[in-house]
Amino acid sequence: MLPRMLAKLTMVSALLLGVVAAASTSSSATASTTGTATSTASGSATATPTTPVTVPDAEQQERFSSLALFLVLSLLILSFWTSYYLKVKRITAVHETIVGLFAGMFVGLCLRVGPGEQVQSMLSFSNTIMLNVLLPPIILASGYDLRQENFFRNFGTILIFAFAGTFISAIVVGVIVYLWSLLHLESISLTLLECLIFGSTLSATDPVTILAIFNTYKVDPKLYSVIFGESILNDAVSIVMFDTLSTFRGKEIYISSIFHGIGLFLVVFTLSMLLGVCFGLGCSLLLKHSRLSSYPQLESCLVALIAYTSYFFSNGVTMSGIVSLLFCGITLKHYAYHNMSRRTQRTTRYTFQTLANLSENFIFIYLGLSLFTQEILVYKPLFIIVTVLAVVASRYCAVFPIASVVNAVKRARNNRRARA
Repeated sequence: MLPRMLAKLTMVSALLLGVVAAASTSSSATASTTGTATSTASGSATATPTTPVTVPDAEQQERFSSLALFLVLSLLILSFWTSYYLKVKRITAVHETIVGLFAGMFVGLCLRVGPGEQVQSMLSFSNTIMLNVLLPPIILASGYDLRQENFFRNFGTILIFAFAGTFISAIVVGVIVYLWSLLHLESISLTLLECLIFGSTLSATDPVTILAIFNTYKVDPKLYSVIFGESILNDAVSIVMFDTLSTFRGKEIYISSIFHGIGLFLVVFTLSMLLGVCFGLGCSLLLKHSRLSSYPQLESCLVALIAYTSYFFSNGVTMSGIVSLLFCGITLKHYAYHNMSRRTQRTTRYTFQTLANLSENFIFIYLGLSLFTQEILVYKPLFIIVTVLAVVASRYCAVFPIASVVNAVKRARNNRRARA
């Protein structure tokens, strides 16, 4: 469990550094603007010499981008080779993504202290790449490869953990971080809303190592399906929660705002889910009433394109593309899969799994690289320690009370059935 905790600590650190760096940049910009205005008003403004910025030409950009891609591909090869070695040696306590994370950190540190500024800038974190390129394959594969029988059999329990557990986790993290920020240590001052937004980003879980251990030791399928299903849905819940809370930034918050936020969250989640189901059903009808099964290549392309269309359309109409793509994948597997040719069934299943595996490993490498390739880095060690402790406390507050309630309800239901 130690490597898992180290990986979690490193990922949390990367998120924290981004938040603190943004806050420091905003403060510096405000101070700079105030100083400039004062200087101008007193008539003592002086010209500030500017440093010329060298912009690489097309040939240099191609060379730098090739070096950046070479580094990323080399790290991916290392990650997958490590995965092979761990499977051969049957080592379940370490996941290949941990190796990718620390390898990315090492390469990022070398770029930070070395002369490769252009390569470093190309490997810096980009929201566009993360949300539009890396995240969709993982979400689609999660819905498409879902063990639907166990998932829907325990759907109520999964929903309780995904919604209530994620809410509790986000609130606990947000409140603890807010109380710590009131101490004004390390020059950090955050509002309660900002802390809740921050808590929503850390409320989702990624139990890859736990599920790998479950597969090895063949645990109860019900336990596996609950943890796996909750890990799928809580990603979508946390992202929708983040977007909902972000809409209140810069606004006055009243008691009615809480109910408005809850209503907005439920509306966005429900409409996004319906959009995904509609796209999946539309694809199913298209395959059923056409002869695309005679052309497996075209059929595979259309299935993948329709799935990705649901993601980008939902994002375009201010819904949640994550929720839409997840339920589109579930619908495709439940309905469209049986209208596909055998070749398309195999192609889509392995293609989605391969893309998801590549994206997942690349994300961990990307996080490791971004820890040192960002232009502005501000380290707040106490903030990191407090947040890690808050995450642990939030999981305790979310898992054990909900599990106790769910088990008590099920025991009461079983007792009533036994008496009847």
